[in-house]
Amino acid sequence: MRTARPKSLLERSADTDLWRHTLSQIPVLVGRLVYLSTLRSPVTGRYEHHGLALLYGDPEADKAIRQSHRKAFHEWLAMGLPEKVEDLDEYLRTSGEDSAQILRHWSKAETWISFLPTGSLPAEKALFSSDMRNAIKILHLRCGAAAQGHSA
Repeated sequence: MRTARPKSLLERSADTDLWRHTLSQIPVLVGRLVYLSTLRSPVTGRYEHHGLALLYGDPEADKAIRQSHRKAFHEWLAMGLPEKVEDLDEYLRTSGEDSAQILRHWSKAETWISFLPTGSLPAEKALFSSDMRNAIKILHLRCGAAAQGHSA
């Protein structure tokens, strides 16, 4: 187990550090879901973050990321569809990639399923999937209208 916790950090926790140094810099919930899902090992299912593991150990890093992923997921589920559409739109606009291309890829491959935290309930998965499909459709329509010089 890796850990090298400096005395000055003893009062802080892994989840506080994760929020303070990383998650607070990601302005949209779907962006946090994307980021947190990339920290999960596809082999073990454990969440891995080198910096947190060095400071707090692997189990604490995993726990902090797992809890943060669930929290961001529940916050996203609690939003209404219009808010989810705006959240996703902001994420796409700030991604540095072509939004229409991302939307086309996500529609076909449904890669957003990987954004679900481990242990999501079937009802949560169903709501997330339904809302992502609908948000993507709405943004597709907006992209089409914008390409034709209209606003949606």
